[in-house]
Amino acid sequence: MHAIETHSLYVTKGTTMKLDVFKKFLTERGLKMTRERQELFQQILEFDDHFDVDSLLFQLKNRGLKTSKATIYRTLQLLMEAGLIRNISLSLSEARSPRYSVCSKLRAYDHLICTGCGKVTDFDKQEVCKTCHSVTAEHGYKLEAHSLRIFALCPDCQEKGLTSC
Repeated sequence: MHAIETHSLYVTKGTTMKLDVFKKFLTERGLKMTRERQELFQQILEFDDHFDVDSLLFQLKNRGLKTSKATIYRTLQLLMEAGLIRNISLSLSEARSPRYSVCSKLRAYDHLICTGCGKVTDFDKQEVCKTCHSVTAEHGYKLEAHSLRIFALCPDCQEKGLTSC
């Protein structure tokens, strides 16, 4: 089987499992999995990277789904409560629109964030994980997840002569 076929099977299986988790979450709260919620969540799962409400709304409109920002924000809140997505603040200021990311137990949530252009680079360093485990154990905690945001200037902004702060 080719890598692309394997990836497609994995994504389909993962998508189905995540949809089932969301349906169960909604049912437990007396809510229904509406067509709109399902379409919205499926679009979220198709993003390769972080996304914001405007990019989500744009993609939904391209698929012919008419929905309001209010509906999107309500659904995003439900997905966060279900532990399926997370809000990642990628800016020192609140001027930028919040971004979201699909949760995965297989990856850490470490980001380099450019203070000049807002570019986000994910990274996963074993040393960071080891330090997090060490710190939590030292204080009697059990690590479940971690998130690290490093604000810096990307190479492109440095080349343009931008400076931080």
